[in-house]
Amino acid sequence: MRAAQTSPHPNKTLDKLRDTDALISQALQAAYTMEAQDNKPLVSIVIPAYNYADYLPTAISSCLQQTYGNLEIIVVDDGSTDNTTAVIEKFRESIRYIHQANQGVSSARNRGLEEARGSFITFLDADDSLTTDSIEMRAQILTDNKDADFVISATLSKHAPDETPYLHDETGQSFFSERLYEDLLCRRISFATCAVLMRTDVAKMFAFPTHISNGEDIVYFTKVFFRRKGCFLSTPTAITFSHPDSLRHNVEQLKRQGIDFVTAIIDDPYYKGALDHLRKDLLSNRYIELFRRYYASGEKRLARECYSKGIRTDPHKLSRVDYLVKFIKTYF
Repeated sequence: MRAAQTSPHPNKTLDKLRDTDALISQALQAAYTMEAQDNKPLVSIVIPAYNYADYLPTAISSCLQQTYGNLEIIVVDDGSTDNTTAVIEKFRESIRYIHQANQGVSSARNRGLEEARGSFITFLDADDSLTTDSIEMRAQILTDNKDADFVISATLSKHAPDETPYLHDETGQSFFSERLYEDLLCRRISFATCAVLMRTDVAKMFAFPTHISNGEDIVYFTKVFFRRKGCFLSTPTAITFSHPDSLRHNVEQLKRQGIDFVTAIIDDPYYKGALDHLRKDLLSNRYIELFRRYYASGEKRLARECYSKGIRTDPHKLSRVDYLVKFIKTYF
């Protein structure tokens, strides 16, 4: 009979467990002391989760610590095989938990969308988090502006759990527009799934495409934004976390899909050709995005190929000197 193995770093393991328990305790305390706000619209937060048990407590805790109190938090477990269930148990009284067989993130989001009862809805990936006033700021905009259907905000980024989140891009001023779908597709505004708060009746008009696993959120939100009035909020309301697990996962998806999501948007009959004029910009931006992702993951050959295609599609991309420098570095 083999002896049980012990952790090579028992103290670090215990510290991690204590930190997680402390985080959960603080979040639950915030939820218990939060006053009911029946005069405010119910907001649904949908968290799709698949084998992200290490990150999920931070995501859920950020929801429980919101300054806006009238919330429902829906966690859709997409068939996780890690200890996600055990993590969920610690929050069970404060969330709605749905388990389904593994079908992919789009299916999990769609299930949460079907179950949502709020007037407004947002999606939060299990490895991201919200600022404490995230829902309050965005919900107030929709409450005050009845003709606006969504709010998309700037976001903060981090690459390590203890890193201070930082603003990746200059955000400019907040503004309302009925052409935010063009700003989204042409990358004139920052984008993250968790940055969008929508009126639920509009959100339920569409579904995340289950045949696409990278860029599926842009496919979905382009329809939500299309010719509807929305607000770009320059104040960050969410924190995106780039970590080795997400980077590896994304690169494998990129290899399988490439530019498929571009045609999924431009050639969708829903738009009746209204996006054809954006094809060149969307293709060149996608190639450059693939270049950046492949470069970051060490896939130098693929990075070179995508950069070359992006430049051929739109030579103006040569003006980004930082990209050109990285392209040259792929040869060494």
